[in-house]
Amino acid sequence: MATQNSKPCASCKKHRKKCSESCVLAPYFPSTDPKKFALVQRVFGTSHVIKTLQGIEDYQRGDAVNSMVMEARARVEDPVHGCTRTVHQLQQQIAELEVRLAAMQEEVVTARLKRDEMASFLLT
Repeated sequence: MATQNSKPCASCKKHRKKCSESCVLAPYFPSTDPKKFALVQRVFGTSHVIKTLQGIEDYQRGDAVNSMVMEARARVEDPVHGCTRTVHQLQQQIAELEVRLAAMQEEVVTARLKRDEMASFLLT
């Protein structure tokens, strides 16, 4: 958080405000990375970001900011679908991998059965 001797956060700097100790944005939007704040602010708006962060527990705020940054990037790249395209692609990959996993598990079962048949044959 900002102190009198430190730089204001990216939001306070952009809005030309004094960054206080209680600035909820300061830990997540340092003045050294103004593009990060500008991106999130452009998509969500400063007041929405502040309200969102104030509405969740402190330990969840970093993840929430990372999520907002990712969503904002996706919305800038694809204003219609945003991150839903990425989510859909990942769901397809998961489905494909689940099919491959099931096939591999079936191969393992088959190989074990063949091994057990060979062992039984050799012992008799």
